[in-house]
Amino acid sequence: MHKPKRQSARVKVCHVAMGDLWAGAEVQLLSLMTHLVRSNEFEWSIILFNEGRLAEELRKLPLSVSVIPETHHAPIAIANRLAKTFRHIGPDIVHTHKYKDSILGATVARYVGVPHIVRVVHGMPEPFSGLRNLRMLLYTMVDRFVTRRLIDRVVAVSSDIEKQLIQIYGANHVVRIHNGIDLEAVQVSTPRTQKRREWRVDDKVILIGTVGRLVPVKGHAVLLEALRVLRESNRNVMLLVVGDGPLRGQLESEVARLGLGEAVIFAGHHSPAYDFINMMDVFVLPSLHEGIPMVLLEALALQRPVVATRVGGIPEVIAHGETGLLAEPADALSLARFIQQLIEDQAMAVRIGKAGRTRVEEEFNAQIMAEKTVGLYEKVLGNVVPSSNPVN
Repeated sequence: MHKPKRQSARVKVCHVAMGDLWAGAEVQLLSLMTHLVRSNEFEWSIILFNEGRLAEELRKLPLSVSVIPETHHAPIAIANRLAKTFRHIGPDIVHTHKYKDSILGATVARYVGVPHIVRVVHGMPEPFSGLRNLRMLLYTMVDRFVTRRLIDRVVAVSSDIEKQLIQIYGANHVVRIHNGIDLEAVQVSTPRTQKRREWRVDDKVILIGTVGRLVPVKGHAVLLEALRVLRESNRNVMLLVVGDGPLRGQLESEVARLGLGEAVIFAGHHSPAYDFINMMDVFVLPSLHEGIPMVLLEALALQRPVVATRVGGIPEVIAHGETGLLAEPADALSLARFIQQLIEDQAMAVRIGKAGRTRVEEEFNAQIMAEKTVGLYEKVLGNVVPSSNPVN
């Protein structure tokens, strides 16, 4: 077994990630790296398995980015390329993110003698059916075996995930580091009135909205039913859906079935979505399952009053009645009731919006996430990092 040689006094950290999507986990990784690269005591590199938005954004930072495209390489070929790259970089720590990159990254890292491996769990397995569910079960079994045997620490992004991971791996193996967003990047570029005019939304319209992939776990169908309930008493309410995905056609059919054709705008995918969130009078997150969603943090940072479901890590961010309102999952009536409450009580909406921003600043920003991540690196290294203030 070949052990990489240290070529400098700086600690070398190599992240391995899929990079196939531009969703919460990818946005979180970019936010993390944007702040981590400010430390001169570390040398950063990233290996991705796909070209795409994440690779493009990371190349703007002062770090090394390598791509081993999975579309052109079988798993064995990816493993061989990983081994070659690890030997060239000589990392002290490999940090992985999802099933495939963790399984391959951790296995190859140990094979070539990388001293330490850290893995972050962005969310627990989503429920699927049929063949896809069997494949996910297989991935999960292999991933847990590799994690138990090869990985030093598992990072949970929420207390809910932390509790579940402790049951699997034990308390000594798990650490919680909350997701955080780059508050410096959350900026509106188009004024609210102008953006609403672009999308033909009258100033008198009460616009509720959501941002996310159009997939079952995001709960869009429940939100459509909640909109139907709201419009029974207030025809001035409209819904803005930002995002795309395999359910778009099905959701459009549901809009027609519910008679909501003129009340729903499907805006498609936009990233960043800050201008769209700023258009909304109430931001709604009707998810059936979540970790700590980045888009929720973005909505709070923009001081939007939020109604979200009481699932996963969301209650860690949203204190009911203080930083938002929490509805029961898959309950359209509960969702509609709390949205209506914020529509009718503008003083509460403003107060909740301001409190949400404060909550993100104090606990869920990328600077804090980076500082805690560096602290984790120091711990697994035995506190050998040269500086006591590694992230500025």
